[in-house]
Amino acid sequence: MNDTTLPISSKQRNPRQRDGKNLRPGFGLNDWMTLLRRSKDLAQRRGAPIRRDIPASEVRTHNKPYDGWMILRGKVYNITPYLAYHPGGSEIMEKCLGRDGTVLFDKYHSWVNIEPLVGPLLLGYL
Repeated sequence: MNDTTLPISSKQRNPRQRDGKNLRPGFGLNDWMTLLRRSKDLAQRRGAPIRRDIPASEVRTHNKPYDGWMILRGKVYNITPYLAYHPGGSEIMEKCLGRDGTVLFDKYHSWVNIEPLVGPLLLGYL
């Protein structure tokens, strides 16, 4: 028997489970990408332009799951709509609400191009 003929393990992880966190039905990556395509204002800018001057002090006031902003690589995102879709669970992202999450993001996802995932949530720049 070689590697290509080995039986598939019956102990494979549930595909809806990541790092011990269960994803609720309808909250996977494909569901998030569908929501991004169909939604017009997930960032909740309400027609306001992308800002170039968001102070860190303002970001710090948006530190709750129902109103959560996060700084990633100098950009400010309203990350609230994405929290329920994060494969590792919302708890890890909630640690960065109102703060700069770049170091934590790069620790686990340095190879990920974040723009397709949260680009539409952009509020502005520091």
